[in-house]
Amino acid sequence: MKALFIVTGIGYGDATREGVNIKELIRTFPRSKIVVAGYDHSYNYFKNKYETISIEGYKLPGKKLRVRLHRFILSNLLLPMFWFTSTLKVKLQKFNFKPDVIVSDFEPVGISLAGLLGKKCIVVFGFDPLLYKEYKEKNKVNVKLATEAKYFEYLYKKANMVVIPSLRKARRSLEYAYIKPVVREMPSGSQKELMKELKLKKKPILVMLGGSDFGTKLAMNIDKVAKEFNEEIIVFGGNLAGLRNVKYIKFSNKFLKYLKVCKGVVTLGGQLTLAESLVAKKPVLCYPIKGHVEQVLNAYAIRNVVKVGKDSSLKGVRRSLKEFIRDLPKYKAKVVKYNLKGGGEKEFVDMVKIALEK
Repeated sequence: MKALFIVTGIGYGDATREGVNIKELIRTFPRSKIVVAGYDHSYNYFKNKYETISIEGYKLPGKKLRVRLHRFILSNLLLPMFWFTSTLKVKLQKFNFKPDVIVSDFEPVGISLAGLLGKKCIVVFGFDPLLYKEYKEKNKVNVKLATEAKYFEYLYKKANMVVIPSLRKARRSLEYAYIKPVVREMPSGSQKELMKELKLKKKPILVMLGGSDFGTKLAMNIDKVAKEFNEEIIVFGGNLAGLRNVKYIKFSNKFLKYLKVCKGVVTLGGQLTLAESLVAKKPVLCYPIKGHVEQVLNAYAIRNVVKVGKDSSLKGVRRSLKEFIRDLPKYKAKVVKYNLKGGGEKEFVDMVKIALEK
């Protein structure tokens, strides 16, 4: 099997998820040949793992992770369907690579190229149109969220198959293939052994906020109030060298080890960290970015399981963090009861088989 994966470069979440899917595809089909097309973070993530092509990418929010309506429409909705397709086709010819299937997230070039080559395109992404419909019935949706949702729905209609990793328990639909979350395998070793390896004296609270402006501001506010709590708080990601009252680790390939031993997680609304935390049965304080429809829906999907932070100001962070730490046993009980399971990568491979058989 020859598979082309087109992966967004906004953050590392989608790249990490597709890395798990690719490994499972190769495990199932050992003779598979994989080429990845990406940009920014996704290109850097895959360039030393597989044959990788650099492409232009989707212009959702930039560093600020906010949708500016006019720029969003001009950069995406009004672009022709064969956006960047000819360039990618030329680059594939250099690899002498003719894919049997194209797997994409929300990059329109995947659908365009599939149509040009007469191949199937499978879209794998966390945006859930049915959940969005439910959310709209109960909450006010601004123009930014509605515009972004329309874009994703438009792409979904053009795909041959849509696979949605979901934070909710099993769902059935005639339109979409829902699968379990796609997460990385947790490391071996007992918590005691990992605590010793990581040189931790007490179980920490992890803060994973990425590199967005919103995440940076949130991390700064957590740092300002950290001394008020008798906790070891470790912040990952971004470029936050100015933090003084928490431990800061810009990047670590041992993040899953920290996750295994931690007592709780503070994160944004990206699906990967939420899924890995819930599968690991860790309490979560979630701050979804308000202008990011997928993050808003992720938080909404698990609002009865995790604590959702709605105020990212210094005062709001102090209050939410205090309540979260106080109620850790309650949220621990909730995530244990919810019992979210991973394994979506195996279901993804099943969907690839089905798509190729049609």
